[in-house]
Amino acid sequence: MRRSDGRMDDSRGQTKPSWDHEPMDIIPDRLTLGKGSSFVKSRLGRLPRTEEVWEADIRPISVRGWDARRHGELWLGMVLTRLEDFHLALLAHQEAPTVNDLAHLLARAMERPWVMGSRRPARILLRNNPQWRELIPHLGQLKIEVETQEELPLWDDAAAEYVGKLKATLVGRDVPILTVQQELDEAFPAVARWVKALGRIEIGVEEGRGFMVRALSPEGLMFEDRGSRTLGEALIALERGIARSKH
Repeated sequence: MRRSDGRMDDSRGQTKPSWDHEPMDIIPDRLTLGKGSSFVKSRLGRLPRTEEVWEADIRPISVRGWDARRHGELWLGMVLTRLEDFHLALLAHQEAPTVNDLAHLLARAMERPWVMGSRRPARILLRNNPQWRELIPHLGQLKIEVETQEELPLWDDAAAEYVGKLKATLVGRDVPILTVQQELDEAFPAVARWVKALGRIEIGVEEGRGFMVRALSPEGLMFEDRGSRTLGEALIALERGIARSKH
């Protein structure tokens, strides 16, 4: 497999993944839909449609401490919304991706996003990669417009920021494990504990009212706050609400 070497981004002062390899159009793969796959159009088509614009891609990354020649190349898949640049779904693995990986990533972003609720976007921006073409008509059937571009600056910046926080550590293993700096866990420990073990959170923006945050358990709504002026205020309210709960 080709190796992706990082290059310095002078404007941000951090290592940015290099995308200068050929498109991934050499892998024989056909899109799998319906039963047995995560991309079920009958189910996704019932989700509410928003006016959001999303960006999605899967690219090779270079991580500190990871020897691609020895352990194989790492790939990062990410979907983010241009609304507040929120990340909706992530995947990382060592095998070269297929169109089914992108379909799974997008289905997860629609059905189980990290923030806000389940929904379909109005438009998705994909990098101009021949491997993704088979999926485009099926997104169109979900009334999602697809635009392909040579560059996705917002995606690339978000990926560079995420990769900059990754570090591969051996810790007595033959194959390194990847760790992420825990700034969010340190700032909002109750929120982090809730997401990891107890339930999920939703973060949204209500026109004219500000941010809305919710903490949900399998039994239903546990905490809700509306009207915060900033995302920071909303997260602080969510942290306090979860910390005061009996969970």
